[in-house]
Amino acid sequence: MSVRKPADVPPVEMMGTLFGGVRPKEPEAPKGFYGLLAAVERRLVAWPWRRIGKGALALVLAVGGYALWHNRAVAGEFVTAYVAQATGAVVERIVVSGAVYTGKDDLQSALGLTRGDSLVGFDAGSARARIEQLPWVRLASVDRMLPDRVNVTVYEHVPLARLVMDGEIWVINKDGRRIVADTNNAFAGLPLLKGDGAAEQAGELFMHLANWPQLLGQLREAEWVGERRWDLRFVSGVVVQLPEDSRTFGLEQAMPLLAKLEEARHVLTLNAGEVDLRLADRVVLRLPEDVGQTPVTNRL
Repeated sequence: MSVRKPADVPPVEMMGTLFGGVRPKEPEAPKGFYGLLAAVERRLVAWPWRRIGKGALALVLAVGGYALWHNRAVAGEFVTAYVAQATGAVVERIVVSGAVYTGKDDLQSALGLTRGDSLVGFDAGSARARIEQLPWVRLASVDRMLPDRVNVTVYEHVPLARLVMDGEIWVINKDGRRIVADTNNAFAGLPLLKGDGAAEQAGELFMHLANWPQLLGQLREAEWVGERRWDLRFVSGVVVQLPEDSRTFGLEQAMPLLAKLEEARHVLTLNAGEVDLRLADRVVLRLPEDVGQTPVTNRL
Protein backbone atom coordinates (compact mmCIF):
# COMPACT_ATOMS: atom_id res chain seq x y z
CA MET A 1 0.00 0.00 0.00
CA SER A 2 1.45 3.34 -1.05
CA VAL A 3 1.58 6.30 1.27
CA ARG A 4 -0.74 9.03 0.24
CA LYS A 5 0.48 12.59 0.50
CA PRO A 6 -1.72 15.38 1.89
CA ALA A 7 -2.02 16.83 -1.56
CA ASP A 8 -3.50 13.56 -2.79
CA VAL A 9 -6.33 13.68 -0.26
CA PRO A 10 -9.33 15.53 -1.62
CA PRO A 11 -10.84 18.18 0.57
CA VAL A 12 -13.79 17.06 2.61
CA GLU A 13 -16.26 19.38 4.35
CA MET A 14 -16.26 18.41 8.01
CA MET A 15 -19.48 18.92 9.86
CA GLY A 16 -19.20 19.18 13.65
CA THR A 17 -16.57 20.61 15.96
CA LEU A 18 -14.06 23.37 15.34
CA PHE A 19 -11.15 20.99 15.25
CA GLY A 20 -12.88 18.63 12.92
CA GLY A 21 -14.61 15.45 13.62
CA VAL A 22 -18.24 14.83 14.04
CA ARG A 23 -20.07 16.27 17.07
CA PRO A 24 -21.18 13.37 19.16
CA LYS A 25 -24.82 12.89 19.74
CA GLU A 26 -25.96 14.21 23.12
CA PRO A 27 -27.34 11.52 25.36
CA GLU A 28 -30.92 11.72 26.31
CA ALA A 29 -31.61 13.40 29.68
CA PRO A 30 -32.63 10.94 32.37
CA LYS A 31 -36.21 10.93 33.32
CA GLY A 32 -38.09 10.44 36.53
CA PHE A 33 -36.25 10.46 39.88
CA TYR A 34 -32.84 10.40 38.26
CA GLY A 35 -33.79 13.33 36.13
CA LEU A 36 -34.74 15.34 39.21
CA LEU A 37 -31.36 14.56 40.83
CA ALA A 38 -29.54 15.63 37.68
CA ALA A 39 -31.44 18.94 37.57
CA VAL A 40 -30.56 19.67 41.23
CA GLU A 41 -26.91 18.84 40.56
CA ARG A 42 -26.81 21.20 37.58
CA ARG A 43 -28.30 24.02 39.67
CA LEU A 44 -25.83 23.52 42.50
CA VAL A 45 -22.89 23.53 40.12
CA ALA A 46 -24.19 26.70 38.47
CA TRP A 47 -24.39 28.68 41.76
CA PRO A 48 -21.72 31.49 42.24
CA TRP A 49 -19.98 29.83 45.19
CA ARG A 50 -17.02 32.27 45.24
CA ARG A 51 -19.33 35.28 45.47
CA ILE A 52 -21.39 33.58 48.20
CA GLY A 53 -18.20 32.80 50.14
CA LYS A 54 -17.04 36.44 50.06
CA GLY A 55 -20.44 37.62 51.26
CA ALA A 56 -20.46 35.14 54.14
CA LEU A 57 -16.95 36.20 55.18
CA ALA A 58 -17.96 39.86 55.16
CA LEU A 59 -21.02 39.03 57.28
CA VAL A 60 -18.91 37.12 59.82
CA LEU A 61 -16.40 39.98 60.05
CA ALA A 62 -19.16 42.55 60.49
CA VAL A 63 -20.90 40.59 63.24
CA GLY A 64 -17.60 39.82 64.98
CA GLY A 65 -16.47 43.45 64.78
CA TYR A 66 -19.73 44.68 66.29
CA ALA A 67 -19.51 42.16 69.13
CA LEU A 68 -15.88 43.14 69.79
CA TRP A 69 -16.74 46.86 69.87
CA HIS A 70 -19.76 46.30 72.08
CA ASN A 71 -17.62 44.35 74.55
CA ARG A 72 -14.43 46.34 73.99
CA ALA A 73 -13.82 46.93 77.71
CA VAL A 74 -13.92 43.21 78.49
CA ALA A 75 -11.84 42.42 75.42
CA GLY A 76 -9.31 45.12 76.35
CA GLU A 77 -8.99 43.76 79.86
CA PHE A 78 -8.53 40.27 78.51
CA VAL A 79 -5.84 41.35 76.06
CA THR A 80 -4.10 43.45 78.73
CA ALA A 81 -4.13 40.59 81.21
CA TYR A 82 -2.87 38.18 78.58
CA VAL A 83 0.00 40.45 77.52
CA ALA A 84 0.90 41.17 81.14
CA GLN A 85 0.92 37.47 81.95
CA ALA A 86 3.01 36.68 78.88
CA THR A 87 5.59 39.41 79.50
CA GLY A 88 5.59 39.41 83.29
CA ALA A 89 4.70 43.15 83.35
CA VAL A 90 2.84 43.17 86.66
CA VAL A 91 3.42 45.32 89.72
CA GLU A 92 5.74 43.84 92.31
CA ARG A 93 7.19 47.02 93.83
CA ILE A 94 6.05 50.63 94.19
CA VAL A 95 8.94 52.86 95.27
CA VAL A 96 7.94 56.26 96.69
CA SER A 97 10.38 59.06 97.47
CA GLY A 98 9.92 62.59 98.75
CA ALA A 99 6.71 61.96 100.70
CA VAL A 100 6.91 63.45 104.18
CA TYR A 101 3.38 64.66 104.87
CA THR A 102 1.45 62.70 102.22
CA GLY A 103 0.03 59.43 103.52
CA LYS A 104 0.81 56.07 101.92
CA ASP A 105 -2.86 55.17 101.50
CA ASP A 106 -3.64 58.48 99.78
CA LEU A 107 -0.71 58.00 97.39
CA GLN A 108 -1.67 54.43 96.51
CA SER A 109 -5.29 55.39 95.95
CA ALA A 110 -4.29 58.23 93.63
CA LEU A 111 -1.78 56.00 91.82
CA GLY A 112 -4.45 53.38 91.18
CA LEU A 113 -2.12 50.38 91.43
CA THR A 114 -1.66 47.53 93.86
CA ARG A 115 0.68 44.57 93.85
CA GLY A 116 -0.15 42.14 91.07
CA ASP A 117 -1.85 44.70 88.81
CA SER A 118 -0.90 44.85 85.15
CA LEU A 119 1.51 47.51 83.92
CA VAL A 120 0.38 47.04 80.32
CA GLY A 121 -1.72 50.03 79.36
CA PHE A 122 -1.05 51.81 82.67
CA ASP A 123 -1.38 55.58 82.11
CA ALA A 124 1.45 57.16 84.09
CA GLY A 125 0.43 60.68 83.04
CA SER A 126 -3.08 60.33 84.46
CA ALA A 127 -1.69 58.85 87.67
CA ARG A 128 0.70 61.79 88.04
CA ALA A 129 -2.16 64.25 87.60
CA ARG A 130 -4.20 62.49 90.29
CA ILE A 131 -1.28 62.52 92.72
CA GLU A 132 -0.74 66.24 92.15
CA GLN A 133 -4.32 66.82 93.32
CA LEU A 134 -3.37 65.65 96.82
CA PRO A 135 -3.15 68.58 99.27
CA TRP A 136 0.52 68.32 100.17
CA VAL A 137 1.82 67.50 96.69
CA ARG A 138 3.22 70.38 94.65
CA LEU A 139 4.68 68.31 91.79
CA ALA A 140 4.99 64.60 91.09
CA SER A 141 6.54 62.16 88.64
CA VAL A 142 5.45 58.57 87.91
CA ASP A 143 7.76 56.22 85.95
CA ARG A 144 7.21 52.62 84.91
CA MET A 145 10.35 50.54 85.35
CA LEU A 146 9.49 47.39 83.43
CA PRO A 147 8.95 44.63 84.06
CA ASP A 148 7.63 44.99 87.60
CA ARG A 149 8.37 48.34 89.31
CA VAL A 150 6.81 51.80 89.50
CA ASN A 151 8.77 54.78 90.81
CA VAL A 152 6.81 57.67 92.33
CA THR A 153 8.57 60.91 93.29
CA VAL A 154 6.66 63.71 95.01
CA TYR A 155 7.71 67.27 95.72
CA GLU A 156 5.67 68.59 98.62
CA HIS A 157 4.80 72.04 99.85
CA VAL A 158 7.01 73.21 102.71
CA PRO A 159 4.94 74.34 105.70
CA LEU A 160 5.88 77.86 106.72
CA ALA A 161 3.38 78.90 109.37
CA ARG A 162 -0.18 78.51 110.60
CA LEU A 163 -2.87 80.97 109.65
CA VAL A 164 -6.06 81.88 111.49
CA MET A 165 -8.79 82.29 108.86
CA ASP A 166 -12.54 81.70 108.75
CA GLY A 167 -12.56 80.25 112.24
CA GLU A 168 -9.97 77.60 111.38
CA ILE A 169 -6.22 77.23 111.61
CA TRP A 170 -4.56 76.45 108.30
CA VAL A 171 -1.02 75.41 107.42
CA ILE A 172 0.36 77.66 104.67
CA ASN A 173 3.45 77.68 102.47
CA LYS A 174 5.78 80.55 101.59
CA ASP A 175 3.36 81.82 98.94
CA GLY A 176 0.54 82.08 101.47
CA ARG A 177 -1.28 79.12 99.96
CA ARG A 178 -3.42 77.16 102.39
CA ILE A 179 -2.34 73.52 102.36
CA VAL A 180 -4.41 71.72 105.00
CA ALA A 181 -6.42 72.61 108.06
CA ASP A 182 -4.51 71.88 111.28
CA THR A 183 -7.50 70.23 112.95
CA ASN A 184 -5.40 67.99 115.21
CA ASN A 185 -2.91 70.71 116.18
CA ALA A 186 -0.18 68.66 114.53
CA PHE A 187 1.77 71.78 113.53
CA ALA A 188 1.68 73.59 116.85
CA GLY A 189 5.41 74.30 116.56
CA LEU A 190 4.87 76.65 113.61
CA PRO A 191 4.30 80.39 114.22
CA LEU A 192 0.67 81.48 114.19
CA LEU A 193 -0.31 84.31 111.80
CA LYS A 194 -3.22 86.69 112.31
CA GLY A 195 -4.69 89.69 110.54
CA ASP A 196 -6.21 90.42 107.13
CA GLY A 197 -3.59 89.93 104.43
CA ALA A 198 -1.18 88.09 106.72
CA ALA A 199 -0.88 85.09 104.38
CA GLU A 200 0.16 87.26 101.43
CA GLN A 201 2.78 89.14 103.47
CA ALA A 202 4.21 86.15 105.35
CA GLY A 203 6.77 85.24 102.69
CA GLU A 204 8.67 88.50 103.00
CA LEU A 205 8.62 88.43 106.82
CA PHE A 206 10.04 84.92 107.02
CA MET A 207 12.60 85.68 104.33
CA HIS A 208 14.09 88.30 106.68
CA LEU A 209 13.72 86.10 109.77
CA ALA A 210 15.60 83.28 108.04
CA ASN A 211 18.78 85.36 108.33
CA TRP A 212 18.36 85.45 112.13
CA PRO A 213 17.63 81.91 113.34
CA GLN A 214 17.94 83.00 116.99
CA LEU A 215 14.87 85.18 116.43
CA LEU A 216 12.91 82.74 114.28
CA GLY A 217 13.36 79.94 116.79
CA GLN A 218 11.61 81.98 119.51
CA LEU A 219 8.76 83.38 117.40
CA ARG A 220 5.29 82.28 118.51
CA GLU A 221 2.87 84.62 116.75
CA ALA A 222 2.89 87.35 114.10
CA GLU A 223 0.03 89.74 113.52
CA TRP A 224 -0.32 91.84 110.38
CA VAL A 225 -1.55 95.18 111.78
CA GLY A 226 -3.60 97.64 109.76
CA GLU A 227 -2.49 95.94 106.53
CA ARG A 228 0.84 97.75 106.78
CA ARG A 229 3.20 96.28 109.41
CA TRP A 230 3.89 93.37 111.82
CA ASP A 231 3.72 92.80 115.57
CA LEU A 232 5.78 89.79 116.63
CA ARG A 233 5.09 87.88 119.84
CA PHE A 234 7.84 85.62 121.16
CA VAL A 235 7.68 82.61 123.47
CA SER A 236 8.64 84.73 126.49
CA GLY A 237 5.64 87.00 125.95
CA VAL A 238 7.59 89.98 124.62
CA VAL A 239 5.95 91.83 121.73
CA VAL A 240 8.15 93.48 119.10
CA GLN A 241 6.53 96.19 117.01
CA LEU A 242 8.13 96.30 113.57
CA PRO A 243 8.04 99.37 111.29
CA GLU A 244 6.27 99.90 108.03
CA ASP A 245 8.58 99.51 105.07
CA SER A 246 9.84 102.82 103.71
CA ARG A 247 12.74 103.95 101.58
CA THR A 248 15.01 104.44 104.58
CA PHE A 249 13.70 102.13 107.27
CA GLY A 250 11.86 98.85 107.24
CA LEU A 251 12.22 95.12 107.91
CA GLU A 252 15.68 95.04 106.34
CA GLN A 253 16.98 97.48 108.97
CA ALA A 254 14.78 96.48 111.92
CA MET A 255 15.69 92.79 111.95
CA PRO A 256 19.46 93.28 112.42
CA LEU A 257 18.72 95.85 115.13
CA LEU A 258 16.48 93.40 116.99
CA ALA A 259 19.12 90.69 116.68
CA LYS A 260 21.75 93.00 118.23
CA LEU A 261 19.43 93.91 121.12
CA GLU A 262 18.82 90.24 121.80
CA GLU A 263 22.50 89.45 121.70
CA ALA A 264 23.53 92.40 123.93
CA ARG A 265 20.55 92.76 126.27
CA HIS A 266 18.51 89.55 125.86
CA VAL A 267 15.32 91.53 125.34
CA LEU A 268 13.41 88.45 124.27
CA THR A 269 13.89 86.81 127.65
CA LEU A 270 11.57 89.23 129.42
CA ASN A 271 8.33 87.79 130.77
CA ALA A 272 6.38 90.59 129.12
CA GLY A 273 6.85 94.09 127.78
CA GLU A 274 7.28 95.63 124.36
CA VAL A 275 10.14 96.51 122.05
CA ASP A 276 9.08 99.32 119.76
CA LEU A 277 11.12 99.50 116.54
CA ARG A 278 8.67 101.59 114.55
CA LEU A 279 10.87 104.72 114.56
CA ALA A 280 14.11 104.92 112.64
CA ASP A 281 15.97 107.08 115.20
CA ARG A 282 15.14 105.34 118.48
CA VAL A 283 14.21 102.10 120.24
CA VAL A 284 11.47 102.27 122.86
CA LEU A 285 11.32 99.61 125.58
CA ARG A 286 8.14 99.21 127.63
CA LEU A 287 9.06 96.97 130.54
CA PRO A 288 6.72 95.27 133.00
CA GLU A 289 6.60 96.71 136.52
CA ASP A 290 8.10 93.59 138.11
CA VAL A 291 10.95 93.31 135.64
CA GLY A 292 13.58 93.12 138.34
CA GLN A 293 17.27 92.90 137.65
CA THR A 294 17.85 91.80 134.05
CA PRO A 295 20.41 92.44 131.34
CA VAL A 296 17.88 94.81 129.80
CA THR A 297 18.02 97.18 132.77
CA ASN A 298 21.76 96.96 133.31
CA ARG A 299 23.82 99.86 132.19
CA LEU A 300 26.44 99.15 129.58
